[in-house]
Order: sequence, then structure tokens, then C-alpha cells
Amino acid sequence: MRYMGSKRQMLQNGLADILGTEAKSASRVVDLFSGSAAVSWFAASTLRRRVLASDLQEYACVLARAVVGRTSVLPLDRVEREWLNPVMHSRAQMTNWNDARRLDRQDLSIESWSAKARAMCTPLAASDPIWTAYGGHYFSPTQALTLDTMLHLLPEETEMREACLAATIVSASWCVAAPGHTAQPFMANATAGKYLREAWCRDPLEYARRALERIAPIYARVPGLAVRENANVVATELNSADLVFVDPPYSAVQYSRFYHVLETVALGKCGRVQGKGRYPPKEERPTSLYSRATTAAVELRKLLEALASRGCRVVLTFPSGRCSNGLSGSIVEIETQKWFAVTRHEISVRFSTLGGNTRNRAARQRATELVLVARPR
Repeated sequence: MRYMGSKRQMLQNGLADILGTEAKSASRVVDLFSGSAAVSWFAASTLRRRVLASDLQEYACVLARAVVGRTSVLPLDRVEREWLNPVMHSRAQMTNWNDARRLDRQDLSIESWSAKARAMCTPLAASDPIWTAYGGHYFSPTQALTLDTMLHLLPEETEMREACLAATIVSASWCVAAPGHTAQPFMANATAGKYLREAWCRDPLEYARRALERIAPIYARVPGLAVRENANVVATELNSADLVFVDPPYSAVQYSRFYHVLETVALGKCGRVQGKGRYPPKEERPTSLYSRATTAAVELRKLLEALASRGCRVVLTFPSGRCSNGLSGSIVEIETQKWFAVTRHEISVRFSTLGGNTRNRAARQRATELVLVARPR
């Protein structure tokens, strides 16, 4: 996933070994706040443990489900035959596709290209959410038509459908014309216009093919589940045989603001959008008490208390410095020590600044991430 990679880095820099050691005495790995699903994929494919992944956002559940719910390799030639090729053929037959392709080939300034693209992407129907909500903004008309076609033609068979939907989400993350995250699209001006042009020239179908090359060979050794649920609710249903991976939010801005485009792809629908960010109505965007400075510490305390009461073993990660939601590595460590016997590790990573860019601050910054291994007392 573009802009989502700190857990993948951590797995390469020591987290995999820690999880592997702790999982030896567990029958299941529970990935709360599963996000990009890097930990869920690792646990399902490598640790040979049943995985339960949970997150508030559907796109994260789709990513996890694409691997943890499948117990064999997905043949790429079959995916090509049953999904990628039909999408390519179907979009080429569309009248709007020909118009959009002609627009792409015109020698226009980025301002003119953007204006014509937005004029072209007038609403078609609720069944075309990418074109209607984001065409001419986050995606060019050709990209929007391609993504909608990918969603319309998802295979019926469950395992292939989940993998193809996950690949569509990954593709959208790589093609989206936005700085750092999808909070707002690039503007068609002298500063950001070149990045908008570059992003709009990417073919979502090609990026989906690349994503599938990564997803298809990976599968769960034991079938697992991915559920859209509050982490604190899931925690009350766990037991002492569970190893629980906890990677809570660190921003005071709701994550649904940054990933609303990916959530639309995952759900295949979107309400009426508004503002520069083309946000769906607030009631359609999940909110977390972990992303409020007034409640984050209380929620973490409740979670740790619940996990301790259930006798779970926990691996918890958090940036070592102070974060905008009021939590910090030291606060998280102190709270964890109230309920568990804690062993502390540190891993160096480049983490996402949630919306940073090279003009104001880097999209990624070097930081130290705490890894707390928490065992019941």
C-alpha cells in the first residue's frame, strides 16, 4: 500500500522475530487496528496460526481478508482470464472511455486538462462511485472508468473476489493524485500540477496486476477472519490462547479523512461528496476515540484492562515520541506496565506523517518505534 508501510518495515527489522517467538504458545494471532494488513498477512502465511484481523474501516478488512481467508495459491492466469482481461475489454467498449482517451491524448496545460476532466465527469449513476465522486479530482476520467469497471466485474467466487477487490484498493492507492494521503487531491497549478499529471498517467489495471503478483502467492496456513469492528469490543471476546497485536492510532485527525477514497473503493458506493477533499457525509465515515486527544488515553486504558482480564499476551507498537492524539511512547509504556509484565524493544522506521509533503514536511519521517511485549502477571 502506498504511504502505508511502517509495519512492513518493522517486520523486516525485528518485529517478525518477536511475533514468531510470542506466537509459539498461542493458538491464534489477533491483529487489532489491522490497517494495511501487513501483520495479518505475515501471521497467516508464516506463523501458521489462525488470524483474526479487525479494523473500523472496510478497506482494511478487505486487505486482510484477501490473504487470511484463503488457504491456497490464487492462480494468476485464472485471474487474468476471469477479471483483468474482461475489464480491459469492457472499458474499451464504453463511449465515455473513448472520450476520456481522446482527452488524455490532447496537448493541454494541466489547468485545461483538469477543467475538462471535471466537466466530463458529471454524475453517471450511483453504481459508478469513482467516476461520480472522484473523477477529475483524485483520478483522471480514464482512471475513474477503469476503477469502476474493475468493481463492476469483480469475480463471483469469494476468494478470488476478495483478492481482486484488495488489488483494486492497492491500485487506487498508487494511482490517486494526492500528496501523502487522500485527504485532498493535488491542485492543477504550477506547484502541484506536475504531480497531478504524473498520477493521472498511471493505469489502474497495471497497478492491480502488480498487486495481484504480490497477493496471489500468499495464503493462510489456517483459515482466519477479518471483521469490521471496534478494537475495544473485540478485546472483550478474546482469551488466554490469543496473541494480540496492538498498533493504535497516533493522530488526532480521524483516519477516515485520509482513507475515504479507499473506503469508497472497498464499499463500492459513496454518498454525496463535499469540500476540497470530496468527503462523504460524516455519518458515512467511521470515527475512533483513539483519534481524539481527550479520549485516546482512556480508550487505551480500557483496551489494556480488557486484554489483561482475558489473560491475553500482547505485542504493542507505538511511536516513541509524543503524538497529536496526546499519546506518546512513554505514556503507552506506563499504561501497559499497570496491567502486564513488559519487555521493551525499539525499532527504527520511516513512518507516515499523515498528509505531509515535501513543501511543508516530509510524507515520511525517520522515527523510533517502541515494541512492547506484554505478558500476563
